[in-house]
Amino acid sequence: MKLKALTIILSLSLAVGGCATPGQEGLADNDNSVMKCGLMTAGGAVIGGLLNGKRGAVKGAVIGLGACAVIEIASARTHSATEVEQKYRSANRNVLPPSAKLVSYASNVSPQGQARSGEPIKVQSAIRAVSGTGEPIREIKEVLVAYSPDGKEFKRGEKLVDTSGGSGEFSNSFTLRLPQGAPEGAYRLHTDVYLNGKLASSRDANLQLVQAAEQRMSSL
Repeated sequence: MKLKALTIILSLSLAVGGCATPGQEGLADNDNSVMKCGLMTAGGAVIGGLLNGKRGAVKGAVIGLGACAVIEIASARTHSATEVEQKYRSANRNVLPPSAKLVSYASNVSPQGQARSGEPIKVQSAIRAVSGTGEPIREIKEVLVAYSPDGKEFKRGEKLVDTSGGSGEFSNSFTLRLPQGAPEGAYRLHTDVYLNGKLASSRDANLQLVQAAEQRMSSL
């Protein structure tokens, strides 16, 4: 059994040798890369199943998932420092906080609740922060961590939303693209916002991944 698994591992290594994971802000969109990543995910499930049954199959699929999943990231300033500070002052007796402060943080996932295999999953955030009188904002960073149905981290993306410094409101998005053959189940998407290197806030969202109808038919 182990010899058979080893043979499959060697075969898959040759088959998916070209399946290089793109950078976090890039996307491999050619059919050849998609096919190879699909082979890696499906093959990982086969190997895991041979070694440790159903539980091993899920873990094996997740290995391929982490190797070929892609996260695209985009961010932009939506409100200026002047606008943000004026609004903060008007609500706080015309004074700024003593230290840099995260004023608001909202994060939404689309599609909501359920996604089909192959469908892009987007995490869209709105971040508003204000500089303090004794501590200006130097940098704002958001981090996305994706967890597979077995609860294990398989992909991470991060972006310095702003490096110019100062108050402002920003839009940041992570688009997660899972390879064909990604295991069905409940995925958790966790985001953190760091202000000047310190954790300021976190969000969690759950998403159920299901196979598209045509994928179900092809697997029968």
